[in-house]
Amino acid sequence: MIIRRLVGVVLVLLVLLVIVDRVTWWAAKRVVADRVQSAAGLAERPEVEVHGFPLLTQAAAGKYEQVNAKVDDLTVQDGLTVDELDVEMRGISASFSDLLNHRLGDVPVDSAVADATVGFASIDAVVAENLPDNSLEVEFTQGQGGSVAITGTYQNSLGSTQLSGAATVRIQDGDLLLELTQDSLTDVPAELRPQVASLLNRSYHLPDLPFGFTAQDVTVGQDGVTVRATTTEVKLG
Repeated sequence: MIIRRLVGVVLVLLVLLVIVDRVTWWAAKRVVADRVQSAAGLAERPEVEVHGFPLLTQAAAGKYEQVNAKVDDLTVQDGLTVDELDVEMRGISASFSDLLNHRLGDVPVDSAVADATVGFASIDAVVAENLPDNSLEVEFTQGQGGSVAITGTYQNSLGSTQLSGAATVRIQDGDLLLELTQDSLTDVPAELRPQVASLLNRSYHLPDLPFGFTAQDVTVGQDGVTVRATTTEVKLG
């Protein structure tokens, strides 16, 4: 009988611990989602995932190892759409009682990394809007060796010319630079190459990112161009 009671007490305690753990998980998700939404000026709360189980050990220490926030279809500026924004935060400091009662001030975060992926469809649209006329129609896809492949048509008084080439992308002083490679546009008549190149070599200003994020590098994948930004010792205020 005593053993049965002890087993019953243990089971009840385990259930209570699981409930408290999930309450902590929910409270942490709510706080981070609210702070990210406010700082980034989002119309809706982002999806948030708090990692680690059980969370009670992290809650007791007042520090959470990793929290991820995700935002889809974020329009930033000039019609550019970020298809997916993933933010990974590490070392979030928040006391258990303040978290549950939602009476937090600035929430310190040791470091964070943000990956913003801009799809090729959005790049196509923005480039088309920035061209001076309709003489050039281009489409961007993933190229080889981390480049962007370019295909399209250039029209002038002499007729239309099919073009293909490649461009590199990089970050410089907060701008996304698109630059043709040296062996691009070989199928375009030599007298037309400077005109086409001047239309394709472009600089696009990246929007100011919340929490002091600084764009570090850019990669080209199947879905589009991904810009990675980092920050340290940020506060979710």
